[in-house]
Amino acid sequence: MSLGYMLKMERIIFMSQEAYYANMRSEVFDLIPNEPQNVLELGCGQGVFGRHIKEKYGSNVTGIELFDSVAKLAAEVLDEVYNESLDAFDFAKLGQYDLIVANDVLEHLVDPWSVVRSLKKHLTEDGVFMTSIPNVQYHKVLTGLLKGRWEYTEAGILDRTHLRFFTRKSAIELFTENGYTIQSVTPVNVDPVSKTNIVKNILKHLKPDMYILQFVIIAGK
Repeated sequence: MSLGYMLKMERIIFMSQEAYYANMRSEVFDLIPNEPQNVLELGCGQGVFGRHIKEKYGSNVTGIELFDSVAKLAAEVLDEVYNESLDAFDFAKLGQYDLIVANDVLEHLVDPWSVVRSLKKHLTEDGVFMTSIPNVQYHKVLTGLLKGRWEYTEAGILDRTHLRFFTRKSAIELFTENGYTIQSVTPVNVDPVSKTNIVKNILKHLKPDMYILQFVIIAGK
């Protein structure tokens, strides 16, 4: 069981249910590449993302969620919910899915490589694995390192519950090294840079990933 994932969910439990349920991740939702009929959501929380998939596509949505109180809420809106740890989950009992979703989940796992590898066989022939992953190459993280600082926070890239950290390259390798083919890598939550800030504009041109908070990766077989 991932201690990081447990701590993250414990924080969520004490958040306002209304605020958490409203966190729909529309910037990720809009990137769904197909019209999925069978969906698996890792770390489904209260089921907000999966519920919107059901409403738009009429999909059958299965979720995996660690904490009891959160999983019970998800079970009210999704078709099936496993109240278990992803790090210890028996993936053999799952079916086939044309969409597997992991929104800000893989970085909380002890062994995301194993999870990604295990789930490949549960994708349909045209199915995709879609995940949002924080970018540790973000300029504010790098600035902190230059000052000798690596300061964990309550949320964000250096969330104190994160166990793994990824750049664009290493996030892509998480999938390609486990037999997937990358279909797209989309930056989301990109920092705006004023046209009058010449230095930052040069840096953004030379090293664009420094101004990207997250990537959404879509990978197939």
